[in-house]
Amino acid sequence: MKAIRVECFQNLVNYRKPSSFIIKETFPLPPYSTVLGMIHAACGFTTFHPMELSIQGKNKGTISELYTRYSFSAGVKFEEGRHQICVHDKEDYGVFKGIANVELICENNMILHILPSEEDFDTVYQSLLNPPQYLSLGRYEDLLDIKKVEIVHLSWEEEVSVHNNIYIPVDYETEDGERIFEDGEGGATIYNLTREYEITKNGLRRWKKDGGRVRAYYYPAGKVLDQGYVDDSEAESAVVFSKNIR
Repeated sequence: MKAIRVECFQNLVNYRKPSSFIIKETFPLPPYSTVLGMIHAACGFTTFHPMELSIQGKNKGTISELYTRYSFSAGVKFEEGRHQICVHDKEDYGVFKGIANVELICENNMILHILPSEEDFDTVYQSLLNPPQYLSLGRYEDLLDIKKVEIVHLSWEEEVSVHNNIYIPVDYETEDGERIFEDGEGGATIYNLTREYEITKNGLRRWKKDGGRVRAYYYPAGKVLDQGYVDDSEAESAVVFSKNIR
């Protein structure tokens, strides 16, 4: 089975946790939906194209940084002395301007494995090899430095060494239908990661009930999986998709 392997780097980046407001906390690696959005932007896709992802990487820790924060409530009229900014749109509306903290990951080196459909494979490969514009991953300003894009072949093996921190879905199974490890085992944090959304009748985005989110371990480097995929690149690495594909 062939896949697209992407080696990439980001200097200071935030993959915001949706539940964080006072401080913009970050996931240690980008969620599946964030990477899917970047790939769709690179390819110019305007509708959802299903594909499987494996996300892994290493970083140098996190720092906290200040940023300018703007906040407002719909329909709130501008009050001098209360609001810092006045926005005129038929009426004058008030906007607050202040500072807040954002958590940033330092020097994040990542490896992405992408498994598109056969029809989309070449489009995804060529778009990442020669993107039409500089791609970002995370915030709009978090530019993505793509070091290498190559086609690799994957093989299912026993005792797969994990060289990087990697997302492993909680329901990931071995060839015999058994889980890699049960909840509480492995010493890994579990994240509830977004993956795919749908458009409601009102035109709003909503995460799908089936497959819209993935509960995944943030599995640390240096461990060994009982079974899993390995790519055949020079820098051989473990590969774990969000679905079990064999």
